[in-house]
Amino acid sequence: MKKKILLLILFAVSYNLNAQWEKVYSNSTWANGASLYTHKNVLFQTGYGNNTNQTLRSGDNGTTWTDISSSFPYTVYFILSYGNTVFAVTTTLGTTQYSFYASTDDGLTWAEKSNIVRGSGNGAILSMASDGNNLFCVSNRRSIYKSVDGGSTWTEIIINYSGTSGILSFAVSGNTYFAVLEGVGCVVSTDAGLNWTLKNGTSSIGVIYKLNNDVWGTAGFSGIYKFNLSTNSWENNYTPGSFNLPISIGANGNNLISTFGDFLTGNRKYYSSYNNGESWTELTTDVIGLSNSILSNYAVTANSSYFFAEYWKSTGGVISYSIYRLPTATTTYMEDAKEFPNSFVLSQNYPNPFNPTTTIEYALGIPGMVKIIVYDILGREINTLIDEYKVAGNYQVKFNGSSLSSGIYYYSLVTDYNRQTKAMVLVE
Repeated sequence: MKKKILLLILFAVSYNLNAQWEKVYSNSTWANGASLYTHKNVLFQTGYGNNTNQTLRSGDNGTTWTDISSSFPYTVYFILSYGNTVFAVTTTLGTTQYSFYASTDDGLTWAEKSNIVRGSGNGAILSMASDGNNLFCVSNRRSIYKSVDGGSTWTEIIINYSGTSGILSFAVSGNTYFAVLEGVGCVVSTDAGLNWTLKNGTSSIGVIYKLNNDVWGTAGFSGIYKFNLSTNSWENNYTPGSFNLPISIGANGNNLISTFGDFLTGNRKYYSSYNNGESWTELTTDVIGLSNSILSNYAVTANSSYFFAEYWKSTGGVISYSIYRLPTATTTYMEDAKEFPNSFVLSQNYPNPFNPTTTIEYALGIPGMVKIIVYDILGREINTLIDEYKVAGNYQVKFNGSSLSSGIYYYSLVTDYNRQTKAMVLVE
């Protein structure tokens, strides 16, 4: 009896939504490091162009924008949403004082909350973070600063990991702190910054984000990872292809969005997830994905109504910078599925390998038309196991491969809002 080499292959197949990206802002001066932030349903942009920095605000999902640069005496480097308050990190070139401006009316008016005069060797303070309770600001050398009183006062914490030369990114979840160090990758402290341990994925973590209740990291061609606080390790990595580099991850509520740059073409691909990153669906790309050279770590975000993404390209020295939005309405109805264990899950068949029958389990968070389709290794359709309307719940279906030769086959779960595919191995 001849057996094929047993392989376990797990991958997701993208599914394009019908909605299109809509351009809601553009200019011809901003650099490709411009950043996009969300506070509740208010948007902020910060960017550099024409030898000056600007900060813009939109309270109507990007339809109109107001220049609020005059609200700050200094350059705004970072904006953070913190409960009902939004913070801005500011300073002026050549000084050692960094000021934190706060707004309690969603960015309409601002006032200085506090400031820090950085110590010797601590570098610039260019970002902020929060665990939902405490505030943090981060230098680009060796120190982080913690505030337990909403940003009024700050206590310095020095990262004592050997060889620390620069902090590139920082996030926090309770007493677990994450810092990406230049030339090192990610170090993690589980005792609120006292001791640090190197924790990378398959590749070194480059940028970290606290999104909803999870900590995410980008890791070059290895894609994006989510950190498992129980196992103290990076897990659930996702990448859409071999030559795709993660650019940015953003979220608001249950709307999670990521963007990848194609290393070979420079184009961008956009993905959303509604089950905390267990599976991803490709969003429509159309014009925003083509020749997009945006490099910002904060190039995408979302609110309850839209996904937002930045676009940048330079042709013959002429800059084109834009903000696009895409409605989340096509998929936000999955909020209604919270009482179910998962909104959309396709499980690995069992047994696998199998001969001649196997069981495929799947779960639906909302009702709708469902198909389970089996394909051969060339992508030809072999059998449709399910093609009918299903209510929300957990299901299983049997597949009998007695009429097929041994080898690798694929099975897809297809609904109106997602598609997933996995591999199974039939042996003789």
